Amino acid sequence: MRLRYIKHRQSREDRLTSTKGFFVKVVVASQSALKIAVCKKIIRTFRENAELVTVKTASGVPEQPFGAETQQGAFNRLADAKRLVPDGDLYLSIENGIFREDDTYVDRAVAIAAVMTDDGKEEFRIAVSDGVVFPPVWVEETERRGTDKWTVGQVMAEAGVITQADDPHLDLSGKSRTCYLEEVLTRVLYKYLPHRPA
Repeated sequence: MRLRYIKHRQSREDRLTSTKGFFVKVVVASQSALKIAVCKKIIRTFRENAELVTVKTASGVPEQPFGAETQQGAFNRLADAKRLVPDGDLYLSIENGIFREDDTYVDRAVAIAAVMTDDGKEEFRIAVSDGVVFPPVWVEETERRGTDKWTVGQVMAEAGVITQADDPHLDLSGKSRTCYLEEVLTRVLYKYLPHRPA
């Protein structure tokens, strides 16, 4: 078992914002290799010796979420992670989904961070990534096939429109999904990152 050194009477939030290098237990509500790599990179920018725990969680929403399902899926994963690992200091959850904005379909990632306070309460922070426009024809084809089994990325990859089903962002915007996730995680963890600009 790995032990975490915690200064006497130091609050959990103080442990997150302290620059003295105390251990914190960060629970990532996913076992996606991409999400784990992104979380590890961003977390280590403000806590090099953080203990990172990853757990397989259920989103409770379709494979391809739309609109409000996206945030709901992120919250469901967060709740599942807290049930599985109840002694975390910080919980992270990310869910990508399609949003209808005017006459376009836009993919965005919703990231949620939950900090457990010493009095048993939670502080939630939510951030939304920049969007990538998805062609309507492939979004509608995904809906026709069934969003419980198909994602828009899978449908586009099958049609040869993109090269990677789990990263349509790169072909559609010229920027990888990894970059979008790094940006949204930085936003949601902004309060806890060191050397924040004034």
